[in-house]
Amino acid sequence: MDFNIRPIARNCAVSGRAFQQGDTCWSVLLEQNGAVVRQDISDENWQGPPAEAIGHWQSRFTTQAQPERSLMNTDALYEYFLQLSDSPNTVQKQYRYVVALLLMRKKRLVLDEVIEIDDQPVMRLSGSGGEGPFDVSEEELSEQEVGQLQQQLFQRPNSAAA
Repeated sequence: MDFNIRPIARNCAVSGRAFQQGDTCWSVLLEQNGAVVRQDISDENWQGPPAEAIGHWQSRFTTQAQPERSLMNTDALYEYFLQLSDSPNTVQKQYRYVVALLLMRKKRLVLDEVIEIDDQPVMRLSGSGGEGPFDVSEEELSEQEVGQLQQQLFQRPNSAAA
């Protein structure tokens, strides 16, 4: 199950005191009114997790700016995927594979099956709107290479990042 949990709060949920750089605090996840809620509690106010807690952990408060997360414009990413469809360029084939993985994560593309073409595994994908099928060769990329391609993708001037 995936949770979308907010970052650490600036104040203790019990005392209301503002956290200072380097303060130890405890975070706890609770279900309230059908939603998962995070509470951050200072070390001096921590009395252990409540019985109804889903989970808890200890961390340190930091005021360092968090790296900005690139938001994906799914429609622009899908258009870029279509533009890369017939490219014989190796790097563009790698981009297409990475973009396909991102679109699968965003549920814009769905994996129908994995087939083999010329002894190469190929993902057969369809669009969530009934488009396709699209055949995307599986590229042998390390996690680092996938990360670099994603980073380059979102740094492009007219990228799919919003």
